[in-house]
Amino acid sequence: MPEPTRLDGLLVDPSRSVTFTFEGAPFSGLAGDTIASALAANGQWMLSRSFKYRRPRGVFSMAGHDANTLVQLPDEPNVPADLHPISDGLAVLGQNYEGSLARDRGAWLGRMGRFLPPGFYYKAFFRPRGAWRLWEPLIRRKAGLGRVDTNTRHKERDKAYAFAATVVIGGGPAGMAAALRAAVRGGEVILVDDHPVLGGALVFARFDVAGTRGRGLREDLVAQVKAAPTIEVWTNATCHSLYDDNWLAVVKQGRLVKLRAGNVVVATGAIELPVVFRNGDLPGVMLCSAAQRLLRLYGVRPGGRAVVATANEHGYGAALDLAEAGVAVAAVCDLRAAPPDGELRRAVRDLGVTIHDGHTVWEAAGSGHVEGVVIAPITGEGQCGRPIASVACDLVCLGAGYTPNAALLHHAGARFRYDERVATHFLEAAPINVEACGSVAACFDLDGALTGDNRRPDDGLSHPWPMFAHPKGMEFVDLDEDLTITDIEATAAEGYDHIQLLKRFSTTGMGPSQGRLSNVAAIRLVARATGRTPDAVG
Repeated sequence: MPEPTRLDGLLVDPSRSVTFTFEGAPFSGLAGDTIASALAANGQWMLSRSFKYRRPRGVFSMAGHDANTLVQLPDEPNVPADLHPISDGLAVLGQNYEGSLARDRGAWLGRMGRFLPPGFYYKAFFRPRGAWRLWEPLIRRKAGLGRVDTNTRHKERDKAYAFAATVVIGGGPAGMAAALRAAVRGGEVILVDDHPVLGGALVFARFDVAGTRGRGLREDLVAQVKAAPTIEVWTNATCHSLYDDNWLAVVKQGRLVKLRAGNVVVATGAIELPVVFRNGDLPGVMLCSAAQRLLRLYGVRPGGRAVVATANEHGYGAALDLAEAGVAVAAVCDLRAAPPDGELRRAVRDLGVTIHDGHTVWEAAGSGHVEGVVIAPITGEGQCGRPIASVACDLVCLGAGYTPNAALLHHAGARFRYDERVATHFLEAAPINVEACGSVAACFDLDGALTGDNRRPDDGLSHPWPMFAHPKGMEFVDLDEDLTITDIEATAAEGYDHIQLLKRFSTTGMGPSQGRLSNVAAIRLVARATGRTPDAVG
Protein backbone atom coordinates (compact mmCIF):
# COMPACT_ATOMS: atom_id res chain seq x y z
CA MET A 1 0.00 0.00 0.00
CA PRO A 2 1.51 3.37 -0.94
CA GLU A 3 2.33 5.82 1.83
CA PRO A 4 -0.36 8.50 2.06
CA THR A 5 0.63 12.13 1.79
CA ARG A 6 -0.48 14.69 4.36
CA LEU A 7 -3.46 16.94 3.85
CA ASP A 8 -4.49 19.93 5.95
CA GLY A 9 -5.61 18.81 9.41
CA LEU A 10 -7.30 20.87 12.11
CA LEU A 11 -5.09 19.60 14.94
CA VAL A 12 -1.68 19.32 13.28
CA ASP A 13 0.97 21.95 12.59
CA PRO A 14 2.81 21.14 9.31
CA SER A 15 5.62 23.55 10.24
CA ARG A 16 6.66 21.51 13.31
CA SER A 17 8.06 18.01 12.90
CA VAL A 18 8.21 15.51 15.78
CA THR A 19 10.41 12.39 15.78
CA PHE A 20 9.70 9.26 17.79
CA THR A 21 10.17 5.51 17.51
CA PHE A 22 7.77 2.60 17.08
CA GLU A 23 9.07 -0.92 17.58
CA GLY A 24 12.57 0.57 17.56
CA ALA A 25 12.21 2.14 14.11
CA PRO A 26 12.32 5.95 13.70
CA PHE A 27 9.21 7.79 12.59
CA SER A 28 8.35 11.42 12.01
CA GLY A 29 5.00 13.10 12.60
CA LEU A 30 3.60 16.58 13.05
CA ALA A 31 2.96 18.52 16.21
CA GLY A 32 -0.62 17.69 17.20
CA ASP A 33 -0.47 14.14 15.86
CA THR A 34 -1.47 11.20 17.99
CA ILE A 35 0.66 8.07 17.89
CA ALA A 36 -1.88 6.39 15.62
CA SER A 37 -2.28 9.29 13.19
CA ALA A 38 1.49 9.79 12.88
CA LEU A 39 2.04 6.09 12.19
CA ALA A 40 -0.85 6.02 9.72
CA ALA A 41 0.70 8.98 7.90
CA ASN A 42 3.80 6.80 7.47
CA GLY A 43 1.85 3.78 6.26
CA GLN A 44 2.18 1.84 9.54
CA TRP A 45 -1.33 0.52 10.18
CA MET A 46 -0.75 -2.47 12.45
CA LEU A 47 -0.46 -1.20 16.03
CA SER A 48 -1.08 -4.22 18.23
CA ARG A 49 -2.22 -7.82 18.45
CA SER A 50 -5.58 -8.92 19.80
CA PHE A 51 -6.03 -10.28 23.29
CA LYS A 52 -7.04 -13.89 22.64
CA TYR A 53 -6.08 -14.89 19.10
CA ARG A 54 -3.19 -12.46 18.50
CA ARG A 55 -4.79 -11.11 15.33
CA PRO A 56 -3.34 -7.94 13.74
CA ARG A 57 -5.20 -4.85 14.88
CA GLY A 58 -5.09 -1.15 13.98
CA VAL A 59 -7.14 2.04 13.95
CA PHE A 60 -10.85 1.31 14.29
CA SER A 61 -12.66 4.19 16.06
CA MET A 62 -9.88 6.82 16.24
CA ALA A 63 -11.70 7.97 19.36
CA GLY A 64 -10.51 5.61 22.12
CA HIS A 65 -13.66 3.48 21.84
CA ASP A 66 -11.78 0.22 21.27
CA ALA A 67 -8.67 -1.64 22.44
CA ASN A 68 -7.18 -2.08 18.96
CA THR A 69 -4.74 0.79 19.35
CA LEU A 70 -3.41 0.08 22.85
CA VAL A 71 0.38 0.42 22.89
CA GLN A 72 3.23 0.26 25.39
CA LEU A 73 5.19 3.31 26.53
CA PRO A 74 8.36 2.97 28.63
CA ASP A 75 6.56 3.70 31.90
CA GLU A 76 2.94 3.03 30.99
CA PRO A 77 1.09 0.09 29.41
CA ASN A 78 -2.24 0.06 27.56
CA VAL A 79 -2.01 3.59 26.18
CA PRO A 80 -4.62 4.41 23.47
CA ALA A 81 -2.52 5.36 20.46
CA ASP A 82 -5.47 7.10 18.80
CA LEU A 83 -5.65 9.60 21.69
CA HIS A 84 -2.08 9.93 23.02
CA PRO A 85 -0.04 12.75 21.42
CA ILE A 86 3.44 12.15 20.08
CA SER A 87 6.46 13.95 21.52
CA ASP A 88 10.12 14.13 20.57
CA GLY A 89 11.98 11.00 21.60
CA LEU A 90 8.86 9.06 22.59
CA ALA A 91 9.51 5.30 22.42
CA VAL A 92 6.41 3.27 21.52
CA LEU A 93 5.98 -0.49 21.30
CA GLY A 94 3.09 -2.67 20.20
CA GLN A 95 1.49 -5.04 22.69
CA ASN A 96 0.54 -8.68 23.13
CA TYR A 97 3.01 -10.47 20.89
CA GLU A 98 6.07 -12.70 21.13
CA GLY A 99 9.07 -12.06 18.94
CA SER A 100 8.00 -9.14 16.78
CA LEU A 101 4.74 -7.36 16.08
CA ALA A 102 4.84 -8.33 12.40
CA ARG A 103 5.79 -11.95 13.08
CA ASP A 104 4.20 -12.93 16.35
CA ARG A 105 5.19 -16.40 17.52
CA GLY A 106 1.86 -16.61 19.36
CA ALA A 107 -0.24 -16.07 16.23
CA TRP A 108 -0.94 -19.83 16.14
CA LEU A 109 -3.57 -19.15 18.78
CA GLY A 110 -5.76 -17.77 16.01
CA ARG A 111 -6.13 -21.32 14.67
CA MET A 112 -7.26 -22.67 18.04
CA GLY A 113 -10.62 -20.94 18.26
CA ARG A 114 -12.65 -24.16 18.26
CA PHE A 115 -10.75 -25.31 21.35
CA LEU A 116 -11.12 -22.02 23.23
CA PRO A 117 -14.88 -21.42 23.55
CA PRO A 118 -16.29 -18.90 26.03
CA GLY A 119 -15.82 -20.04 29.60
CA PHE A 120 -13.25 -22.72 28.74
CA TYR A 121 -11.13 -21.50 31.64
CA TYR A 122 -13.94 -22.40 34.04
CA LYS A 123 -13.99 -25.99 32.79
CA ALA A 124 -10.30 -26.76 32.58
CA PHE A 125 -7.00 -26.48 34.46
CA PHE A 126 -8.34 -27.76 37.81
CA ARG A 127 -7.93 -31.52 37.22
CA PRO A 128 -6.10 -33.53 38.34
CA ARG A 129 -5.64 -32.10 41.79
CA GLY A 130 -2.76 -29.63 41.84
CA ALA A 131 -2.76 -29.08 38.04
CA TRP A 132 -3.35 -25.37 38.50
CA ARG A 133 0.15 -24.95 39.84
CA LEU A 134 1.47 -26.05 36.45
CA TRP A 135 -0.99 -24.05 34.37
CA GLU A 136 -0.88 -20.80 36.32
CA PRO A 137 2.58 -19.55 35.20
CA LEU A 138 1.77 -20.22 31.52
CA ILE A 139 -1.64 -18.55 31.69
CA ARG A 140 -0.24 -15.52 33.49
CA ARG A 141 2.44 -15.13 30.81
CA LYS A 142 -0.22 -15.26 28.08
CA ALA A 143 -2.77 -13.08 29.84
CA GLY A 144 -2.87 -9.30 29.89
CA LEU A 145 -1.89 -6.80 27.25
CA GLY A 146 0.85 -4.45 28.41
CA ARG A 147 3.73 -4.77 30.85
CA VAL A 148 3.98 -2.94 34.16
CA ASP A 149 7.42 -1.71 35.19
CA THR A 150 7.36 -1.92 38.98
CA ASN A 151 10.40 0.37 39.14
CA THR A 152 8.61 3.26 37.45
CA ARG A 153 8.77 6.39 39.57
CA HIS A 154 5.36 7.48 40.77
CA LYS A 155 4.28 10.90 39.58
CA GLU A 156 2.92 13.50 41.92
CA ARG A 157 -0.80 14.06 41.39
CA ASP A 158 -2.81 16.70 43.20
CA LYS A 159 -6.46 17.60 43.32
CA ALA A 160 -8.54 20.75 43.22
CA TYR A 161 -12.10 21.83 43.89
CA ALA A 162 -14.44 23.83 41.69
CA PHE A 163 -18.06 24.96 41.71
CA ALA A 164 -20.48 26.15 39.03
CA ALA A 165 -24.16 26.82 38.63
CA THR A 166 -24.18 24.63 35.51
CA VAL A 167 -21.68 22.10 34.22
CA VAL A 168 -22.01 20.89 30.62
CA ILE A 169 -20.20 17.69 29.71
CA GLY A 170 -19.44 17.58 26.00
CA GLY A 171 -18.35 20.38 23.70
CA GLY A 172 -20.17 19.43 20.52
CA PRO A 173 -23.01 21.45 18.98
CA ALA A 174 -25.54 20.34 21.62
CA GLY A 175 -23.11 21.02 24.48
CA MET A 176 -22.05 24.45 23.26
CA ALA A 177 -25.67 25.46 22.65
CA ALA A 178 -26.62 24.21 26.13
CA ALA A 179 -23.78 26.21 27.70
CA LEU A 180 -24.94 29.36 25.92
CA ARG A 181 -28.52 28.84 27.13
CA ALA A 182 -27.28 28.31 30.69
CA ALA A 183 -25.19 31.49 30.50
CA VAL A 184 -28.29 33.48 29.58
CA ARG A 185 -30.09 32.10 32.64
CA GLY A 186 -27.24 33.35 34.84
CA GLY A 187 -24.49 31.93 37.02
CA GLU A 188 -21.11 30.48 36.18
CA VAL A 189 -21.01 27.77 33.50
CA ILE A 190 -18.18 25.27 33.01
CA LEU A 191 -18.03 23.47 29.66
CA VAL A 192 -15.98 20.25 29.82
CA ASP A 193 -14.70 18.38 26.77
CA ASP A 194 -12.09 15.63 26.49
CA HIS A 195 -10.81 16.77 23.09
CA PRO A 196 -8.20 19.46 22.34
CA VAL A 197 -10.80 21.67 20.63
CA LEU A 198 -14.53 22.27 20.88
CA GLY A 199 -16.86 21.09 18.15
CA GLY A 200 -17.62 17.39 18.60
CA ALA A 201 -18.86 15.89 15.34
CA LEU A 202 -18.74 19.33 13.71
CA VAL A 203 -14.96 19.00 13.39
CA PHE A 204 -15.03 15.84 11.28
CA ALA A 205 -18.53 14.88 10.06
CA ARG A 206 -20.18 16.06 6.86
CA PHE A 207 -23.67 17.51 7.11
CA ASP A 208 -24.21 18.85 3.58
CA VAL A 209 -22.97 18.23 0.06
CA ALA A 210 -20.70 21.27 0.08
CA GLY A 211 -19.17 20.19 3.38
CA THR A 212 -19.36 23.71 4.81
CA ARG A 213 -22.26 23.61 7.26
CA GLY A 214 -20.44 21.85 10.07
CA ARG A 215 -17.34 24.05 9.79
CA GLY A 216 -19.34 27.28 9.69
CA LEU A 217 -21.59 26.27 12.58
CA ARG A 218 -18.61 25.29 14.70
CA GLU A 219 -16.86 28.62 14.11
CA ASP A 220 -20.03 30.49 15.07
CA LEU A 221 -20.69 28.49 18.25
CA VAL A 222 -17.06 28.61 19.41
CA ALA A 223 -17.00 32.38 18.92
CA GLN A 224 -20.18 32.77 20.98
CA VAL A 225 -18.84 30.56 23.76
CA LYS A 226 -15.56 32.48 23.92
CA ALA A 227 -17.44 35.78 24.01
CA ALA A 228 -19.66 34.70 26.92
CA PRO A 229 -18.03 36.08 30.11
CA THR A 230 -19.61 33.50 32.42
CA ILE A 231 -18.58 30.40 30.44
CA GLU A 232 -15.29 28.73 31.37
CA VAL A 233 -14.06 26.13 28.88
CA TRP A 234 -12.07 23.06 29.95
CA THR A 235 -10.63 21.13 26.99
CA ASN A 236 -8.50 17.98 27.27
CA ALA A 237 -10.54 17.32 30.43
CA THR A 238 -12.30 14.01 31.01
CA CYS A 239 -15.30 13.63 33.28
CA HIS A 240 -15.02 10.11 34.68
CA SER A 241 -17.92 10.03 37.11
CA LEU A 242 -21.21 11.69 38.03
CA TYR A 243 -22.12 11.09 41.66
CA ASP A 244 -25.01 12.03 43.94
CA ASP A 245 -25.78 15.70 44.45
CA ASN A 246 -24.09 16.55 41.14
CA TRP A 247 -20.47 16.22 42.02
CA LEU A 248 -18.30 15.22 39.14
CA ALA A 249 -14.81 13.73 38.99
CA VAL A 250 -12.91 15.50 36.20
CA VAL A 251 -9.29 14.76 35.26
CA LYS A 252 -7.70 17.85 33.78
CA GLN A 253 -3.98 18.01 32.92
CA GLY A 254 -3.20 15.18 35.33
CA ARG A 255 -5.14 16.78 38.16
CA LEU A 256 -8.33 15.44 39.74
CA VAL A 257 -10.89 18.22 40.00
CA LYS A 258 -13.82 17.59 42.32
CA LEU A 259 -16.44 19.66 40.61
CA ARG A 260 -19.79 20.47 42.21
CA ALA A 261 -22.66 21.72 40.05
CA GLY A 262 -26.14 23.04 40.65
CA ASN A 263 -27.25 21.55 37.33
CA VAL A 264 -25.54 19.08 35.00
CA VAL A 265 -26.12 18.85 31.26
CA VAL A 266 -24.78 15.70 29.61
CA ALA A 267 -24.06 16.22 25.91
CA THR A 268 -21.57 13.42 25.34
CA GLY A 269 -22.84 12.44 21.90
CA ALA A 270 -23.19 8.99 20.39
CA ILE A 271 -20.84 6.17 19.47
CA GLU A 272 -20.84 4.91 15.91
CA LEU A 273 -21.41 1.17 15.62
CA PRO A 274 -19.76 -1.21 13.14
CA VAL A 275 -21.07 -3.79 10.73
CA VAL A 276 -20.01 -7.27 11.90
CA PHE A 277 -18.68 -9.69 9.28
CA ARG A 278 -15.89 -12.22 8.80
CA ASN A 279 -12.41 -10.69 9.25
CA GLY A 280 -13.93 -7.31 10.00
CA ASP A 281 -11.11 -6.69 12.48
CA LEU A 282 -8.30 -6.41 9.92
CA PRO A 283 -6.27 -3.19 9.93
CA GLY A 284 -7.77 -0.94 7.29
CA VAL A 285 -11.30 -1.76 8.42
CA MET A 286 -12.60 1.13 10.52
CA LEU A 287 -15.64 3.19 11.36
CA CYS A 288 -16.70 5.92 8.94
CA SER A 289 -16.10 8.46 11.68
CA ALA A 290 -12.56 7.12 12.20
CA ALA A 291 -11.72 7.69 8.55
CA GLN A 292 -13.21 11.19 8.76
CA ARG A 293 -11.22 11.97 11.93
CA LEU A 294 -8.00 10.93 10.20
CA LEU A 295 -8.84 13.16 7.26
CA ARG A 296 -10.18 16.25 9.00
CA LEU A 297 -8.22 16.33 12.25
CA TYR A 298 -4.86 14.96 11.15
CA GLY A 299 -4.72 15.32 7.37
CA VAL A 300 -4.15 11.59 6.78
CA ARG A 301 -5.70 9.66 3.90
CA PRO A 302 -6.89 6.39 5.45
CA GLY A 303 -6.41 4.45 2.22
CA GLY A 304 -6.29 4.56 -1.55
CA ARG A 305 -9.38 2.58 -2.55
CA ALA A 306 -12.40 2.23 -0.27
CA VAL A 307 -15.64 0.34 0.21
CA VAL A 308 -18.25 1.93 2.49
CA ALA A 309 -20.92 -0.09 4.33
CA THR A 310 -23.60 2.09 5.89
CA ALA A 311 -27.19 2.29 7.09
CA ASN A 312 -27.67 6.07 7.03
CA GLU A 313 -26.83 9.31 5.24
CA HIS A 314 -23.71 9.82 7.36
CA GLY A 315 -22.01 6.97 5.53
CA TYR A 316 -22.55 8.81 2.27
CA GLY A 317 -21.02 11.88 3.90
CA ALA A 318 -17.93 9.80 4.65
CA ALA A 319 -17.85 8.58 1.05
CA LEU A 320 -17.91 12.19 -0.18
CA ASP A 321 -15.10 13.12 2.22
CA LEU A 322 -12.99 10.22 0.96
CA ALA A 323 -13.58 11.08 -2.67
CA GLU A 324 -12.81 14.75 -2.03
CA ALA A 325 -9.49 13.71 -0.44
CA GLY A 326 -8.48 11.66 -3.47
CA VAL A 327 -9.52 8.22 -2.20
CA ALA A 328 -11.22 6.11 -4.86
CA VAL A 329 -14.60 4.91 -3.56
CA ALA A 330 -15.11 1.54 -5.24
CA ALA A 331 -18.59 0.86 -3.84
CA VAL A 332 -21.14 1.73 -1.19
CA CYS A 333 -23.13 -1.07 0.45
CA ASP A 334 -26.35 0.29 1.93
CA LEU A 335 -27.75 -2.22 4.40
CA ARG A 336 -31.24 -0.79 3.91
CA ALA A 337 -33.40 -2.45 1.26
CA ALA A 338 -35.11 0.79 0.19
CA PRO A 339 -33.20 3.79 1.56
CA PRO A 340 -34.50 7.32 1.08
CA ASP A 341 -32.75 9.27 -1.65
CA GLY A 342 -31.06 11.95 0.47
CA GLU A 343 -28.88 14.72 -0.90
CA LEU A 344 -25.62 13.10 0.24
CA ARG A 345 -26.60 9.79 -1.33
CA ARG A 346 -27.48 11.55 -4.60
CA ALA A 347 -24.12 13.34 -4.56
CA VAL A 348 -22.29 10.03 -4.18
CA ARG A 349 -24.27 8.50 -7.02
CA ASP A 350 -23.49 11.53 -9.18
CA LEU A 351 -19.80 10.77 -8.72
CA GLY A 352 -20.38 7.45 -10.49
CA VAL A 353 -19.94 5.34 -7.36
CA THR A 354 -21.68 1.96 -7.47
CA ILE A 355 -24.33 1.73 -4.73
CA HIS A 356 -25.64 -1.68 -3.65
CA ASP A 357 -28.93 -1.30 -1.77
CA GLY A 358 -29.86 -4.16 0.57
CA HIS A 359 -26.28 -5.48 0.50
CA THR A 360 -23.44 -5.74 2.97
CA VAL A 361 -19.78 -6.54 3.21
CA TRP A 362 -19.89 -10.26 4.02
CA GLU A 363 -16.20 -11.02 4.30
CA ALA A 364 -12.87 -9.20 4.23
CA ALA A 365 -9.62 -10.69 2.98
CA GLY A 366 -6.00 -9.83 3.63
CA SER A 367 -2.90 -10.68 5.61
CA GLY A 368 -1.98 -7.98 8.10
CA HIS A 369 -4.13 -5.42 6.26
CA VAL A 370 -7.39 -5.56 4.35
CA GLU A 371 -6.90 -6.25 0.65
CA GLY A 372 -10.47 -6.77 -0.52
CA VAL A 373 -14.04 -7.59 0.42
CA VAL A 374 -16.86 -9.84 -0.69
CA ILE A 375 -20.25 -8.17 -1.14
CA ALA A 376 -23.48 -10.13 -0.70
CA PRO A 377 -27.23 -9.40 -0.61
CA ILE A 378 -29.02 -9.38 2.74
CA THR A 379 -31.73 -12.05 2.63
CA GLY A 380 -32.89 -12.05 6.26
CA GLU A 381 -31.91 -11.14 9.80
CA GLY A 382 -28.15 -11.64 9.80
CA GLN A 383 -28.34 -13.74 6.64
CA CYS A 384 -26.72 -13.23 3.26
CA GLY A 385 -27.32 -14.77 -0.14
CA ARG A 386 -24.84 -15.71 -2.81
CA PRO A 387 -22.07 -13.08 -3.10
CA ILE A 388 -22.36 -10.77 -6.07
CA ALA A 389 -18.87 -9.28 -6.20
CA SER A 390 -15.34 -9.31 -4.85
CA VAL A 391 -13.85 -5.83 -4.66
CA ALA A 392 -10.17 -4.99 -4.19
CA CYS A 393 -9.65 -2.25 -1.59
CA ASP A 394 -7.29 -1.20 1.19
CA LEU A 395 -9.95 0.60 3.24
CA VAL A 396 -13.38 -0.45 4.51
CA CYS A 397 -15.51 2.15 6.31
CA LEU A 398 -18.40 1.02 8.49
CA GLY A 399 -21.41 2.91 9.81
CA ALA A 400 -24.25 0.67 11.01
CA GLY A 401 -25.75 3.28 13.32
CA TYR A 402 -25.28 4.81 16.74
CA THR A 403 -25.66 4.13 20.43
CA PRO A 404 -25.79 6.89 23.07
CA ASN A 405 -22.46 7.60 24.76
CA ALA A 406 -24.36 7.41 28.02
CA ALA A 407 -21.96 6.06 30.65
CA LEU A 408 -22.26 9.16 32.83
CA LEU A 409 -26.04 9.08 32.65
CA HIS A 410 -26.12 5.41 33.61
CA HIS A 411 -23.75 6.20 36.46
CA ALA A 412 -26.17 8.85 37.70
CA GLY A 413 -29.09 6.41 37.60
CA ALA A 414 -30.79 7.41 34.35
CA ARG A 415 -33.10 4.92 32.63
CA PHE A 416 -32.87 4.04 28.95
CA ARG A 417 -35.19 2.04 26.73
CA TYR A 418 -34.61 0.39 23.38
CA ASP A 419 -36.86 1.76 20.66
CA GLU A 420 -37.25 -0.89 17.97
CA ARG A 421 -38.72 1.67 15.58
CA VAL A 422 -35.39 3.49 15.34
CA ALA A 423 -33.19 0.59 16.57
CA THR A 424 -31.44 2.50 19.31
CA HIS A 425 -31.66 3.24 23.02
CA PHE A 426 -33.22 6.49 24.16
CA LEU A 427 -33.32 8.29 27.49
CA GLU A 428 -36.54 7.62 29.38
CA ALA A 429 -35.80 9.34 32.71
CA ALA A 430 -32.89 11.33 34.17
CA PRO A 431 -32.12 12.18 37.81
CA ILE A 432 -33.14 15.52 39.32
CA ASN A 433 -31.01 18.44 38.10
CA VAL A 434 -29.47 16.30 35.36
CA GLU A 435 -30.51 16.64 31.75
CA ALA A 436 -29.28 15.29 28.44
CA CYS A 437 -29.28 16.86 25.01
CA GLY A 438 -28.13 15.98 21.54
CA SER A 439 -27.41 12.50 20.25
CA VAL A 440 -26.81 11.06 23.75
CA ALA A 441 -30.58 11.64 24.07
CA ALA A 442 -31.15 10.07 20.63
CA CYS A 443 -31.62 13.47 18.97
CA PHE A 444 -29.63 13.07 15.78
CA ASP A 445 -31.19 16.10 14.12
CA LEU A 446 -28.63 18.92 14.17
CA ASP A 447 -31.25 21.66 14.46
CA GLY A 448 -32.93 19.83 17.32
CA ALA A 449 -29.61 19.42 19.11
CA LEU A 450 -29.02 23.16 18.90
CA THR A 451 -32.42 24.06 20.33
CA GLY A 452 -32.33 21.39 23.01
CA ASP A 453 -35.73 19.91 22.22
CA ASN A 454 -34.28 16.42 21.67
CA ARG A 455 -36.41 15.51 18.69
CA ARG A 456 -35.93 11.86 17.79
CA PRO A 457 -35.84 11.02 14.07
CA ASP A 458 -38.93 9.63 12.35
CA ASP A 459 -36.79 6.87 10.86
CA GLY A 460 -33.75 5.31 12.42
CA LEU A 461 -30.10 5.94 11.67
CA SER A 462 -29.28 2.49 13.04
CA HIS A 463 -29.74 -0.84 11.32
CA PRO A 464 -31.57 -3.33 13.58
CA TRP A 465 -29.30 -6.26 12.69
CA PRO A 466 -25.90 -5.36 11.17
CA MET A 467 -24.31 -8.71 12.10
CA PHE A 468 -23.77 -11.37 9.48
CA ALA A 469 -22.70 -14.89 10.41
CA HIS A 470 -20.26 -16.66 8.11
CA PRO A 471 -19.78 -20.43 7.73
CA LYS A 472 -16.08 -19.98 8.56
CA GLY A 473 -16.72 -17.74 11.57
CA MET A 474 -14.38 -14.97 12.75
CA GLU A 475 -17.13 -12.31 12.73
CA PHE A 476 -16.01 -10.38 15.80
CA VAL A 477 -18.73 -8.82 17.94
CA ASP A 478 -16.28 -7.80 20.68
CA LEU A 479 -12.88 -6.72 19.36
CA ASP A 480 -11.41 -6.40 22.87
CA GLU A 481 -12.06 -10.03 23.76
CA ASP A 482 -12.04 -11.67 20.31
CA LEU A 483 -15.65 -12.82 20.73
CA THR A 484 -17.63 -13.86 17.66
CA ILE A 485 -21.32 -14.23 16.89
CA THR A 486 -21.02 -17.96 17.59
CA ASP A 487 -19.38 -17.28 20.97
CA ILE A 488 -22.30 -15.11 22.13
CA GLU A 489 -24.90 -17.57 20.84
CA ALA A 490 -23.11 -20.51 22.48
CA THR A 491 -22.98 -18.69 25.82
CA ALA A 492 -26.73 -18.08 25.71
CA ALA A 493 -27.32 -21.71 24.72
CA GLU A 494 -25.43 -22.85 27.82
CA GLY A 495 -27.99 -21.05 29.96
CA TYR A 496 -26.13 -17.80 30.60
CA ASP A 497 -28.86 -15.85 28.87
CA HIS A 498 -29.30 -13.08 31.42
CA ILE A 499 -27.30 -10.19 30.01
CA GLN A 500 -25.23 -9.82 33.20
CA LEU A 501 -24.46 -13.56 33.35
CA LEU A 502 -23.62 -13.59 29.65
CA LYS A 503 -21.26 -10.69 30.20
CA ARG A 504 -19.35 -12.47 32.93
CA PHE A 505 -19.25 -15.93 31.36
CA SER A 506 -18.30 -14.82 27.84
CA THR A 507 -16.43 -11.63 28.99
CA THR A 508 -18.17 -9.53 26.33
CA GLY A 509 -18.07 -5.89 27.39
CA MET A 510 -15.44 -6.58 30.04
CA GLY A 511 -12.41 -5.46 28.03
CA PRO A 512 -10.69 -2.05 28.07
CA SER A 513 -13.45 -0.37 26.05
CA GLN A 514 -16.19 -1.74 28.33
CA GLY A 515 -18.45 -2.73 25.46
CA ARG A 516 -18.76 0.63 23.76
CA LEU A 517 -18.89 -1.07 20.35
CA SER A 518 -20.18 -4.50 21.38
CA ASN A 519 -22.90 -4.17 24.01
CA VAL A 520 -25.73 -3.38 21.60
CA ALA A 521 -24.79 -6.34 19.39
CA ALA A 522 -24.65 -8.66 22.40
CA ILE A 523 -28.08 -7.48 23.58
CA ARG A 524 -29.57 -8.13 20.15
CA LEU A 525 -28.03 -11.61 19.95
CA VAL A 526 -29.35 -12.55 23.40
CA ALA A 527 -32.78 -11.18 22.49
CA ARG A 528 -32.94 -13.42 19.43
CA ALA A 529 -31.62 -16.46 21.30
CA THR A 530 -34.22 -16.12 24.06
CA GLY A 531 -37.18 -14.86 22.05
CA ARG A 532 -37.28 -11.56 23.89
CA THR A 533 -37.03 -7.96 22.75
CA PRO A 534 -33.78 -6.00 23.18
CA ASP A 535 -35.58 -3.79 25.68
CA ALA A 536 -36.59 -6.82 27.77
CA VAL A 537 -32.98 -8.07 27.74
CA GLY A 538 -31.91 -4.81 29.40
